[in-house]
Amino acid sequence: MKRFYITAVPLDSNFAIQRQLALPANYKTRTPPRPAYFPILPILEDTARPGDELRVVAVRQTNAPHSENLEILRRELEQTELPFTLTDLTVPETQQKNALLDLFEALCGCMEPNACYYACVTFGTKTWPLVLSSALRYAEKLLEGVEIKGVYYREITRQEGRQTGAAQYDVSALFTLDSIIDLAAEAGVADRRAFLRLLLHPDEEA
Repeated sequence: MKRFYITAVPLDSNFAIQRQLALPANYKTRTPPRPAYFPILPILEDTARPGDELRVVAVRQTNAPHSENLEILRRELEQTELPFTLTDLTVPETQQKNALLDLFEALCGCMEPNACYYACVTFGTKTWPLVLSSALRYAEKLLEGVEIKGVYYREITRQEGRQTGAAQYDVSALFTLDSIIDLAAEAGVADRRAFLRLLLHPDEEA
């Protein structure tokens, strides 16, 4: 099985990345979670199977020749002792429309059919989840044999300025909403409010 793991790599100048033990908040794992710098790492370790072809796509902005955070990701991957291919996908440090479209095109260029996809939206710019979601939809809709297995987010909880814990969420339900709304639009749903109630609150009585 071919598995893709996509993550943003924060700029070194933004903040010092730290290793965190983030417990799964709304999903279950086969293996106990362990501290990691990048939230995608425990996902990779938990989902990879012997014989899988593992592709890691690291998306980062460039404002210096060297990225220590990218090297941290590379070292974490090497420590898993799993075979992997790392793609360093670099884009300019800008939020201009053309740059975001270039990022979308580059992401789509990395994607292949007949593969499972896992992605992380913890790091990166505020526009990163939008670009990533569009690229994942491209893969799901236009490439054969693609499954979006999970989209993850690590939350750091704080109280009075001090960290009190870390949790990791599977937020792929938000990605799935787009596909369901597309189906509703194609089907010509008449009562849109009733459709939304059913979609968001399926356990409520009609």
